Amino acid sequence: MNIQHKWNFSIGIMLCFLLFIGACKKDKVEVPLVPFKVDSFYPNSGNAGTLVSIVGEGFGTELSKYSATISGKAIEVISATENTIVLRMPEGGVTGALSLNYDSRNFDLGQYIYQDLSVKTVFPANGPAGSQIRISGAGFSSTTGPATVFINGKPALVVSVSDEIIVAEVPVDAGFGPIIVKVDGKEAKGQNFTYQAISSIKPLSGGKNTKVTINGIGFEELTEGNLIDFNGTSATVLEATKEKLVVLAPDGVKTGPLSVNINGQKIAGPIFTVVAPPSIQIVTPLSGPKGAEMTISGALFSEVLDENKVFINGVEIPVQSASGTQIKLLVPGGTGTGVVKVVVNDQATDGPQFKDQTLGILSVSPDNGLAGTTVTIKGSGFSANPINNKVYFNGLLATVKTATENTLVLDAPAGLSTGDLKVVVAGQEALAPQEFRRAGMLTLAGGPNDDTFGGFMAGIAVDNSGNIYVADRMNHLVKKITPAGVVSVLQTNGADIVFDTPYGIVIDKQNNIYVSDIGRNHIRKITPSGQNTIYVSGFAPGLMAFDNAGNLYVNIVAAYAGMNKVNTAGGYTKISGPFWPMAKAVVDADGNLYYVDSSSSSNNAIGRIAAGAGNENYFTGSSDPGFQDGVGLAARFNSISGGLALYGPGKLIAGDKYNYALREVDIASRKVSTLVKLAPGFADGAFSQAKIGSMDDMAVDKDGNIYILDAANKAIRKVFLK
Repeated sequence: MNIQHKWNFSIGIMLCFLLFIGACKKDKVEVPLVPFKVDSFYPNSGNAGTLVSIVGEGFGTELSKYSATISGKAIEVISATENTIVLRMPEGGVTGALSLNYDSRNFDLGQYIYQDLSVKTVFPANGPAGSQIRISGAGFSSTTGPATVFINGKPALVVSVSDEIIVAEVPVDAGFGPIIVKVDGKEAKGQNFTYQAISSIKPLSGGKNTKVTINGIGFEELTEGNLIDFNGTSATVLEATKEKLVVLAPDGVKTGPLSVNINGQKIAGPIFTVVAPPSIQIVTPLSGPKGAEMTISGALFSEVLDENKVFINGVEIPVQSASGTQIKLLVPGGTGTGVVKVVVNDQATDGPQFKDQTLGILSVSPDNGLAGTTVTIKGSGFSANPINNKVYFNGLLATVKTATENTLVLDAPAGLSTGDLKVVVAGQEALAPQEFRRAGMLTLAGGPNDDTFGGFMAGIAVDNSGNIYVADRMNHLVKKITPAGVVSVLQTNGADIVFDTPYGIVIDKQNNIYVSDIGRNHIRKITPSGQNTIYVSGFAPGLMAFDNAGNLYVNIVAAYAGMNKVNTAGGYTKISGPFWPMAKAVVDADGNLYYVDSSSSSNNAIGRIAAGAGNENYFTGSSDPGFQDGVGLAARFNSISGGLALYGPGKLIAGDKYNYALREVDIASRKVSTLVKLAPGFADGAFSQAKIGSMDDMAVDKDGNIYILDAANKAIRKVFLK
């Protein structure tokens, strides 16, 4: 019984020991062996004592396991690492085959030549085209012909030669291969040279954290071996191969060249342009079924298709086409409701929410108008029965006149205001891609068949209560038009004020009215209490403008007569700059004067006299007429006879007479854009329908409404933009 217990105990101990050994084997991490591999050796020639390096990988480091011979004669092995073995060539050796032995394995390396010519070192052993390398060795001098250098078989330009040093220039597309020197019919081979070049980067633009792929040759396979900078700012390398690097654009990145630095050798690449993230302006439709075409309009998209990514509710949608301002794709269905996101070169922006449903609005035409404007809505999921479609303009219900599954036709309702346009069908709601704006043109007073005003009306102004005043030259009067369109004559003490030839008109902050009378060469001031006095005289005053300090800037009605500045005491001085201004000028809050000059720019450009600075004849526009939005001199107008007016902070509007357009100028950037372009004639309504005869002057009220003096139609026109 005791024997049995001892036997069982012994077996248990043995089993535990075996299990422990097994566990140890499982826990041991085996390092994979790198096979012993020889890539090259250098130099391949020299005299006794020359050190020859054998390059490769997986070498053993125990010198006792190595031996080497040349033509059978023993060679001393003086060092060995995992990547390099160094031999010293023996005395009495002869040219022949070089052989290396390790343990029981033998490696034939190639021929070694005993001669005076030898390439020992090359520095640097990497670099781009045009960089210089320094080749050290012996026997480079020659009295019969210069030494020649080849890199991977391509001839290199030799810059200088001594018996032991050659300086050469790396040729284009040198590739990877040995350095070879030829002198007097002899040839010596050195170590391999790595040619480095950047062939392209993608993308070429972006911002912080944009992933940039650098394509080329000769890169280091270890990420830390490649030093990348964007115009001097260091970047992080995410991936590296010999032919491709993936890097992250750094914080603080600026537009400029990208470069790669490897082993102290800098490789220049193309310019990386820093751009802001994309912006989304309009997405249409904002809801819809599978297969609907979505158009995303905005700015700073990429014209390279695969540099744009679009997500709906986090689901990536393939992009079908792309330009700098527009992306198109097909709605896949099944995305659910969520935000539309655009990512361009790793820079993202969120847009509006998209609803994955049957009902959707593709377009609204026109997208602005006044009450009664006929509006056509295109989309999907509408009811063919008009009464089943509920259409709201900023919450105000409109009556649908005709309907199909894809089209609704209706009139904008009375009481219209700017806001969302919404369609409701069978419990589903769909928003239009953008707000429907109460916008268009109405005739406030007068008309081509109306005798309210005479012909050749000149100046127009608006007071603090929204009343309009216009110089009626033919009738020698100034007419007042209330916001409701009621017309009366400007009076004092119950009597009409009769002028000789009223021309310009402006109103100050206290509602004092100033009228220039070119027939009498003076400017009259009419106060709210009825005082009527001569403010200044002595020249033929035309259209006028105030600055914030109460100074008047007055065009002189005569060829090349220029402009006068009238101070608050009624004294005046000539302004240096304008030669023949005919349209109304404007002065901004900073005291900068903007004017239009018939002499220097044929009324087709805006000049500026900056506060405390000199004259700029061409702030924006050109003397050449045309119709072109753009920045500065690239913009084109066709007679800014309609004058200038301030329009919100940092903005001007210009009345572009013969283009029948209102143009906006951003003062800081000098960018010109078109607010409204009308057709010639006479008609009220939405901008797509409205017509105008001429733009002879303009005024803007405190609500942003624009009043245009349409002298050709003897009418005062009111433009709604907001």
